[in-house]
Order: sequence, then C-alpha cells, then structure tokens
Amino acid sequence: MTDLTMAKDTVPATLAQLIARFETVCRDGTRELGEETGSVPATHYTDRAHWPIAAAHSAELAPGSALPFDALGVPIVITRSTDGRARAFFNVCRHRGMALITQKGTAPPKATPCKALVCPYHGWTYELDGHLRHRLHAETFDGIDTATLNLVELPCDEAGGLIFVKRTPGPGFSAAAFLQGLDQHMDWMGLADMKVYRKVDHVYRANWKLTADAFLEGYHIRVLHRDTIYPFFADAITVNLRAGPHQDSLVARRAALDGFETPRDRAALCKLSTPTQFLFPNSFLIWHPDYVSLIGMFSPAPDEVRWVHTMLVPPERTGDDWNAHWEKTFNLIEKTVFQQEDIATAVGIQKGLLSGANAGLIAGRLESEVLRFHRGVDAAIAGSLVPAER
Repeated sequence: MTDLTMAKDTVPATLAQLIARFETVCRDGTRELGEETGSVPATHYTDRAHWPIAAAHSAELAPGSALPFDALGVPIVITRSTDGRARAFFNVCRHRGMALITQKGTAPPKATPCKALVCPYHGWTYELDGHLRHRLHAETFDGIDTATLNLVELPCDEAGGLIFVKRTPGPGFSAAAFLQGLDQHMDWMGLADMKVYRKVDHVYRANWKLTADAFLEGYHIRVLHRDTIYPFFADAITVNLRAGPHQDSLVARRAALDGFETPRDRAALCKLSTPTQFLFPNSFLIWHPDYVSLIGMFSPAPDEVRWVHTMLVPPERTGDDWNAHWEKTFNLIEKTVFQQEDIATAVGIQKGLLSGANAGLIAGRLESEVLRFHRGVDAAIAGSLVPAER
C-alpha cells in the first residue's frame, strides 16, 4: 500500500485511514457491518432539532453581497462585507420589522450584490456588518439610543467551503471545531473551489429524517436504484468514519472491485467510491465522479421536508460549453434518482406511518448508522449532545 500524498498536500490522516479500510474490504470482498440491529420508533419522525446548520456554499456569497435564508423557519440574511467575513443577521429592520432583502418568485434565493442593506419601507440603511448607517429624518427619533438599533446578529462561521449559521442569537462558534476534522477532508477534496451550477428548493410530504435515513445506508441501492445508479455500484459495501455526530463514508463503486489502486487525489477516489459526508443534523455532501451535491433537509412541519439541493461543479468546467453536460447530469441525479426514487420512497413511508401498521422501522447491521443518527437527534433535542464548537 502506497503513501497517500499529493504534490500540493497530504491526505488528512483520518481520511487516509478510511481509504485504507476501504481498500481492505474491496480487495477481500468483505463488508464492514454495524455493531447492532434495532428499530426506530415511528414517533421519531415528528421531531425537530436545532443545531449549527450548513446554510450555503462559500461560493454563493461574494464580497459585497447578501443572501436571504429562511429554511430554519426564521428570516435570516447572510452577508459578506469587503473584509471577506461571512455574517448572519435576522432579516428584520429594527424600525418596523420589514424584511431587508426580499426575492420574488419561487426560485431558490440568490445573493444580491449590494453595498448596504436598505429597508424598502422607510429606507433605514445598514452596513453589511450590521451597523445602522442611516435613518430618514433621524432627528425625529430623539431619545432612542442608536447603539440599540443595529441588526440582531446570529452566530455564523465558515469552514471547509461551507457557511454555517444558528437560528437564535448567542455566542459565536468555530465551524472547524464543529466539523471535528471533516473540514480537512473537504479542504483536501477542494470543496471551497467548486462553483454553483444549479439549486433546487422544494417541499415534499415526508418527515426530513426519512430522507436523511436513505443517505446513511447503502443497503437499498441494489433494489431501489436498480435501473439508474446500481449498475455502477457494488452491493452494500461501505466504510464509515465517525467524527462526533458527523460521518464520512466511502460507498464502493464496481470499479473498486475490478482492481484496486490506492487513490492519490479526489478524482481517483471518486472513480472507486462515492465519498459522502454527513454533517449533523441535516446536511449531506455527495461526491459524484465529476461534481458534488450539497443537500440540506429542513423541517417546515413534522410531515414535510424542505429539500435544498445545490449542484457544485469544478471551476474549470463552467461556461456554455459545459451546460449540456451538466443539464443531463442534473436531470439524472435530481429528477430521477433523488425525486423519483429516494424522495418518493420517503413520501410513501410517511403515508405508511399514518396507518399504524408499524410501531417502529427496523434497521439491520447494514443500516446501523441510521440508529446512530436517531440517537444523536434525540440527544440533541434533550440537550445531552453538545457540538464541539470552540
């Protein structure tokens, strides 16, 4: 087995160990199994959890722009001032509560280039760092301390190519510490350099944890995805690395069984596997052979999932010459694999839960990460699972 190095940098030690385990199971034709079987109570598909959330890819927010974000159930605006720092605030004017940034239509929100945030109601103006800059007829607001009128800031930080926010005010946090080493994996794989090609934002009638379950096990690929992606994958061969409540997985492609050569870069790794990072509680990065899916699964209601899928492509593969390729690729993965197979299954299960036929959903040792995920959600709701944020 060779050392895993690149000309530019070295593979993070934890990722190198995961790749070594992956090589072992592929060469030996074995499977790594979980330690337990069990079931998830049907009532688990009715809860919510609040946590630092991956709100956007770094490339979505250029210096001097603002991005509205409301998937957490409260109006938020994320800004990047000319100092390069990403910040988050309630998207609420301190005067009469109007939204500062609004977007028309049903398309997923995009960042708006701006030098300041201007309220469309009375013109109150805020710097991108949240400080109140201007009030129309300021002299009529005598007796009000302007220091109390800055935007309400929310905890926000950036690491590995992602911007994380919390939905309630409070102390800041370190996104790198929260990721517990997975930011090094994402940096090595070049996530921050990717560019946004397409983003979809839809609501479906299924609990968000049902869609998350599907991305935490490879047991279903052989059957559910029989005619779409299974021809490219081995049958339920996956290795997992746990990083606190998060996870990095390598899901074996058939090429890994045809002759294993230790991968030395992202492209080689993605020919042998589909690397998947699960960022607790609701985000997934899925590394396809030549692009990345960033997926957020949010909870507008107990029986609904707000599915936000951002397609990220290499910077050298952007422009008109690549559009036809990416359109075809996007339609296969989003409209067919995700919508017609994964999400449709979650919607079907949600209907089945209402029947009362099953008191719980069974998980075998190829699905043990599903059980771990639900324990993590329960612990987070109870306050006993504390993220490493500092």
